[in-house]
Amino acid sequence: MPNVLIIIKNNGSKFLRIRYGLSQDGKLVKKAEIYTRDEHGIDLQGVDSSALKIIRRLRKAGFKSYIVGGAVRDLLLGSQPKDFDIATDARPRQIRSLFINSRIIGRRFRIVHIYYDSDQVIEVSTFRSLEQADSNNIYGIMEEDVWRRDFAINALLYCPFEQIIIDYVGGFEDIKRSRLRTLTPAERSFSEDPVRMIRAIKYSVQTGFVLPQALSSAIKKLHEKIGDCSRERITEEIYKILQSGESASIFYLLQRVNLLKEILPALDRLIAERGKGRKPLLKGLERLDKRIRQEPGKKLERGRLLACLLEDLFFKGHMYKRQGIPLQEISDFLKDSAKPLLPSIKDINNAASFLVRLQK
Repeated sequence: MPNVLIIIKNNGSKFLRIRYGLSQDGKLVKKAEIYTRDEHGIDLQGVDSSALKIIRRLRKAGFKSYIVGGAVRDLLLGSQPKDFDIATDARPRQIRSLFINSRIIGRRFRIVHIYYDSDQVIEVSTFRSLEQADSNNIYGIMEEDVWRRDFAINALLYCPFEQIIIDYVGGFEDIKRSRLRTLTPAERSFSEDPVRMIRAIKYSVQTGFVLPQALSSAIKKLHEKIGDCSRERITEEIYKILQSGESASIFYLLQRVNLLKEILPALDRLIAERGKGRKPLLKGLERLDKRIRQEPGKKLERGRLLACLLEDLFFKGHMYKRQGIPLQEISDFLKDSAKPLLPSIKDINNAASFLVRLQK
């Protein structure tokens, strides 16, 4: 029996819409709450037109599809999302057959990137199952998929055509109450995927939600587990932070919860030195944040982002005072300063060139 929608009158003034379904023993149980346009207030004008095209085509082909993750969170908070991710019950090859401008990526769990214009990429993923497997390539239904996400505020599904939000996890109420909460106990969640510790810091700063004590304590206890993650994955996460417009504040908080000494020890030591008795200054990151906030939506090249991240270390090292220093020596210095991150050689060299120009 499929899920059914039951509308219940609440206090004589409001209708609470609840999605019900059958439990394993055949009983009717509450599955999700549904919020309408009047309740969530999302303006359809803020939704990316390419994302709307993708959802429309998937629905026309008979598939369920929703905007998910940070885009829904940002729309509810009144911010313009940087990315619009989509979740669907269509399998990757089915998605690929509908969009010639797409490519299947990933090995453990395959997703589809759909390309628009020169630099816009929309990620479309198939609902994941709660069942675990070595390949991690098990597909499921949307009510399972939401429980695979990191935080409740990122587990909402938005249908732009019905203009409803489907909430299985209480994320809508968390946003209203400015609350950051993992979907399983914090230590378990962070042990399953240590990158969530970085994201907890990032979301706390970006949303303005206070980092709960339970999350802060779990991060301080488990911070060394970040070393279990691939260097490539951590590097990608750092690039996202650098493009956020809040990178300086995020790095300060990463340092306070002991994560930065695992991610970027050279910068951790610099903040610790400068932070004695006063708020430390990371001039490169603060200038980067100002520029990104002044030009919302503009994506800077990674070499420029990396240069801003390592600028304070470069000038602290006084390499810039030497005359005629070879560019390769500067690149080697930046590569060493960035350890254990793993930026590409191209990005390192571009960052070195930018810093040379900056010192003149």
